[in-house]
Order: sequence, then C-alpha cells, then structure tokens
Amino acid sequence: MIKNLQIEWMKIKNYRVFQVFSVLYMIGIVIIIFIFYKIYTQLTGRLTGRDGDDLFQLFSEETIWATVCFSTSFLLYLPGMVIINLFINEVNFKTHRQNIIDGWKRETFIYTKISLIACIAVAVTIMNLVATFIMCNVTNTPFTLGPGIKMLGFSFMQTFIYLMFALLLATFFRRSGVAFIVFFIYGLLLEFILMWLFSNIFPGLQHFLPLQVADSLIAFPGMDGSIFGNNPGELIMTIGAVAFAGLYIFLAVRKYKYDDL
Repeated sequence: MIKNLQIEWMKIKNYRVFQVFSVLYMIGIVIIIFIFYKIYTQLTGRLTGRDGDDLFQLFSEETIWATVCFSTSFLLYLPGMVIINLFINEVNFKTHRQNIIDGWKRETFIYTKISLIACIAVAVTIMNLVATFIMCNVTNTPFTLGPGIKMLGFSFMQTFIYLMFALLLATFFRRSGVAFIVFFIYGLLLEFILMWLFSNIFPGLQHFLPLQVADSLIAFPGMDGSIFGNNPGELIMTIGAVAFAGLYIFLAVRKYKYDDL
C-alpha cells in the first residue's frame, strides 16, 4: 500500500488544483480562526466591559481544542472538492484503466484512494494541532495535549467521513459538476433542513445524518437548546461515525468494483 500511495503522490504533487486548494485550505484556517476569535473577543468585550474576557469559556484549556476544530471544520468542503476532482478526472481521462492494465485490481485502485483520504485526514488533524498551539499562545491559554488527544481523534474521523462522502458521490455520479453541487447543497442546506425536521419529530435522530454524525463528535458549547441539542454522547456518536465510515467504504468499493470502466 505504501508503494501505491507513492504512485498516488506522484500523480497529485504537481497537480495545479491540488496545490491551489492546499494553499487555500491553510490560508483559510488562519482566516476563519482569526475572524472567529476577533468577533468573539469583541462580543465578550461588549457584554463584560473587558475586551477579550472569555465569557463563554471557548478558549479555556479544556475547550480550546473543540473551538479550533469546530471552526476549521467549515473548510472541509475544500479537500472534499479535491477528492471529487481527482477521482472524476481519472475516470474522464481513462487514466484509471492504466492502473488496471499495469496489474492493479479494481479493489486496489479504490483502496488506494481511500488510503489517500486517510493521509489527508491525518494532515488536516496535524494542521488543527498546530492551529490550536498558535491560538493557545495568542490567548495565553496553557497548551496541554491531554484534553486534545480525544478531540484530534474526532477531527480525524470528521475529516475522513467528509472526504469519504465526497468520494462516494464521485463514484456514483462520475461528473464533477453534479458531484460538487450535490456535495455543497446537501452539506450546507439539505442536511440542515433534515436536522430541523428530525429534531422536532424524533429528537436526537438528527445527529445520525450522513455528515452530521461526524459534526456531532465535536460539540460546540452553548448549542444544547438548538437543533444541535439532544446529543446522545461521545461514545454513541463515535460508534455511529465509525459505522457511517464503514458504510461509505463498502458502498464506494462495491460501486467501483462492479461498475463499467
């Protein structure tokens, strides 16, 4: 598998879209955390009269990990777009057939894509670690890995599920435009509507939607009274997230294995 990932890296390292989106993602992390922090400090300053007072304890030693990971999760659509684009380009230009000609099994090709997704999820997790370290210095919060290990694991799982969902859309639609539209409309609009419906009809069930199952791992403070309430807890959400990740892997492998090349 290491050799296959090296081949995959050779494909994408000079790919302009991959380079641009990687830079945009790193810049986006800085921008989104900076904006969130500035808005938050201004808000708490107005409420308390002391600019920067951590009124809601979002930047305390225990919560800063969740705050950073929650903020950066809005950027996961960028690597998702990269995954869709990479897979569909190989289908459109028939380069995936060359791997089969070279002796790869169909399963090998799709499992290599899944391994690439896992590597990207690790990279995103490391970026969240670095971002938290920086924010700890900015906010004069003690940097301790103890409370962060669990949250970094949740960040990895969240990223993996988002990117696997993107890969699943790519395998089913095989058109980048359609896959992009579905990815964005479902993630940013339709799932929110479904959450609102389920929170009123079957409270708690809204956490077990295709992407929300990952988002609910990183619970944001102060959301208990909204549609994000009734969270069944970290253990149940972790089991649910692992189950969804396994389902996405199964469906993507099965679809590619039996589909026409």
